Order: sequence, then structure tokens, then C-alpha cells
Amino acid sequence: MLNSLENDYASYRLRNGILYFEYKENVIVNLEEAIKIVDDRLKLQAGKSYPILCNTRGIKSMDKDARWYLATEGSQLAIAVALIRNTPLSRLLAEMYMLGSVPSVPTKIVDNEGEGLEFLNKYSSS
Repeated sequence: MLNSLENDYASYRLRNGILYFEYKENVIVNLEEAIKIVDDRLKLQAGKSYPILCNTRGIKSMDKDARWYLATEGSQLAIAVALIRNTPLSRLLAEMYMLGSVPSVPTKIVDNEGEGLEFLNKYSSS
């Protein structure tokens, strides 16, 4: 079983029952990229659900279709999601994501990894 995966848009790694997901720097996410991002994450998960810690810092822009896709289809095999918003743009995108596309799993916007892990640990099986 894979423990990590990387593509042109993000890196993913499994550790202690949590999936760490980080967008690469200056990524522009449209629907096509969102589909690739979700497909690769699902490959890594190999049918198993995990809480997801998502660092959105690297996102340069994300269109409405991508936000909708990630909030709906992107929730497959996600138990819960913590979105790290540590730049002004990532804060705006996280808030737009939460307001415009109601996620289907428990989701929280956090300021750092520690806060995200605290939220996700109650959903982790390890």
C-alpha cells in the first residue's frame, strides 16, 4: 500500500490515521485539476476512509466549478476535513468553499496544523 503520492497540483501522505494533503505553490485549480486531485487522493486511500488535513496555502486561484466538485465529489472517503488557511487568499478560498458549497462531511477552517489535528483526532481511528 502506498503511503504517499504527488502530482502537479498537490502532495498527499498518510500518517497516524490522517491523510495530509498540501497544494503545491501557485496552483490554479479548475474543474479538470480538481478531478485529477480527487482521483489521485482516492488512489492513495485505496478504498479506506480517512480524516483529511488540507493545507490550502499554495492555491493561487480556484474557480466555482472546482470548489463545487471538491465540496461534493471531493468528500468521497473523507471522514472529516480541516482546511488550513494561513494566507489571505487561502482564508478567502476556504470561506468561499464553506459558504458556497456546503461540504458533505464535518469540515472546519483552521489557522494551523495543530488546530487541524486537534479537530481531526476525534475522527481518527488510530
